[in-house]
Amino acid sequence: MAVCAVRTQNDLGPFYVLSPERYDPRRNAEELFGRNEGVNLLEIASVVRETVSAASAQKARYLILDTSHAREGIISSPKVSVGPKEIGSTKKILKENDVIISRLRPYLRQVAFVDGEIKGWSEDSLLVCSTEFFVLRSKNDNESIAFLVPFLLSGIVQRILTASQEGGHHPRVSESTLSTLLIPNGLLAVRHEVSVGVAAGISNYRSSEKMISELIEKSDSSFEFNLI
Repeated sequence: MAVCAVRTQNDLGPFYVLSPERYDPRRNAEELFGRNEGVNLLEIASVVRETVSAASAQKARYLILDTSHAREGIISSPKVSVGPKEIGSTKKILKENDVIISRLRPYLRQVAFVDGEIKGWSEDSLLVCSTEFFVLRSKNDNESIAFLVPFLLSGIVQRILTASQEGGHHPRVSESTLSTLLIPNGLLAVRHEVSVGVAAGISNYRSSEKMISELIEKSDSSFEFNLI
């Protein structure tokens, strides 16, 4: 279905942005959220930008997540940590209980909760991620934001993110889009229960992940190699 939006020169703003995606009516959050009352996402969570590079690295080991390691709420661990010199480009630093969402190709649903059971993440290593991620952190240390995972993966929010991406070859969502997202009061009322549910679901996933990993190791050990 074709979408048409007419804008005057004054609507283009001081930078005269000519990207047609900027004016897509389907990214109008106020219209999509309808009459729901709630709280802006950035009143609940902060977008943090703490980074590390090979030059500033101090930890012995680093577990690096790229965008392929986050999908449908869960982080799939890269399993192998690297040394400071292998960090490569600048990375964002993650903490347990953060929520990450990729700004690149939002239709891939690369949203995840940072749990404390990620394989390969230990006390002597730092968990870092690609700068393609927005890192959300609770403004209240006593309140989990795990409930934001199903919120960010919900149909309405996904439609806004998809319509808000700009760029042809590598379509991205800007940080300003996050400021348009409204968390309905109905979800806020049950945020604790939803957060607990998200954490429990991920914990179950980790148990399955561990079981499969152990079975693979057992299978490996069953082979006898005669090296000549």
